[in-house]
Amino acid sequence: MRAIVSFSALVLVYLCAGCADSHPELKEAQAQLTAIRQAGLLGSDTVRIASVRLIQPVATRWGPAAQPFWWAELRGPDGSAGYLAWQEGGRRKLLDFSIEGVKAMTSPSAKAIGGIPSIQQFAIAGADGVAVASGCVPTAGASLIAFWSRESGLNWRGGADEHSLVSRVRARLPMVVIPDREGYTDGKMALAGAFSQDLALAIQQDADERKVKVGVGFAEFDFRVLRREIDADRPVLLSCVVLVPRKPALAWGHQVVAVGWAKIGEESFVGIIDNFYTPRLSGTVRWIAASDCQTVVWVRPER
Repeated sequence: MRAIVSFSALVLVYLCAGCADSHPELKEAQAQLTAIRQAGLLGSDTVRIASVRLIQPVATRWGPAAQPFWWAELRGPDGSAGYLAWQEGGRRKLLDFSIEGVKAMTSPSAKAIGGIPSIQQFAIAGADGVAVASGCVPTAGASLIAFWSRESGLNWRGGADEHSLVSRVRARLPMVVIPDREGYTDGKMALAGAFSQDLALAIQQDADERKVKVGVGFAEFDFRVLRREIDADRPVLLSCVVLVPRKPALAWGHQVVAVGWAKIGEESFVGIIDNFYTPRLSGTVRWIAASDCQTVVWVRPER
């Protein structure tokens, strides 16, 4: 993680109208958007490039500073429409994007499962009474439990509201408080983390305690495994190292619910419901490069 560099030092913003010829990055943004459209992942033909800026990443505890990349804000007829990011040099590889309103969908190049509750992290009182984030690991786990409770008729959730369900999963995990020295949260509220292996165990224990018959597995990330689960309409829990959409100069280790896969040109992408990114339209899928993914936890109801 890292301190935020000033806006003027980080970005150059260009309005799109009439400046594509003088600013080739706008043409590149349009080309990236076209590739996304061809993969069937563009929710509206009226989405346009609103602005483009060059991001200079800074080093964090999760890794050294990456190479600069371009970041485009997207706009639709009724307001914000998402974003997309791509490499500044080389092949101009697409890195990350989200298009408002793209939820459940199937095309020859992609699939996404809809209906996953988009539970967001929230503040809780830490051991010392100071506010700390609920944490991405238990929050993602709670989203998956809530999904299976609704989709399969399993009484797994047990009537718990979203915050209570997150707290229930969290209580089973060896959580670690992580000071926010880099400014991920606006008020530098302490973060909270746990390991994916522990999450798999906690999910299985929670199911067993409630006599919910599911099988839980854990493995290093494999795109083929992810695609197999998504094609069977089973979302998975995914650990990854990704950009923070509200502050894209920052990246971090993260746990999310993976709900989709996509092939765009030669690149593979994973669709996620991000518990630290609130799109304007709830349930909108964020797409990250498969190369950013690390581990996967799957949950399979036993019939």
